[in-house]
Amino acid sequence: MKVILCADLTEKSLQELDQFTGTPYFQAATEIDVVHAFETKIYTAEFYASYFPTKDQYPEIEKTVTALLKSALDKKLNPSNNKKINYRCLFSTTPKESLVDLAHDRKADLLVIATRAVTGVKSIFQSSFAHFMVGHAHCPVLILK
Repeated sequence: MKVILCADLTEKSLQELDQFTGTPYFQAATEIDVVHAFETKIYTAEFYASYFPTKDQYPEIEKTVTALLKSALDKKLNPSNNKKINYRCLFSTTPKESLVDLAHDRKADLLVIATRAVTGVKSIFQSSFAHFMVGHAHCPVLILK
């Protein structure tokens, strides 16, 4: 079973992803992709556009993100079991769509998301990542709260 863990770098999110190791889905998983999607920005001016981060910065950001994810999750995800763990960092102007595409391309059997559970007035103005994934992913989505 191929699983994709969507990880943002907040402490709350990483703690919630720890819950995944206690589920039957973790026991059935043979390959786990831990993915952080970094939203790239394009700033336009009258005669040019600038990008943040630049492609030259991608390797250093990916190295740092991978190190953070490994230090937070590696012991829990890989306690002497035979699971293949991959750490990835996506750079995209549309991270939600890029993650859906990755899940499709990797033929994932499950997408795991730790949600911040935005409610109230904020939820009107802030789109829900988990809601988008449930509506667009080709595979089942496990939402951890």
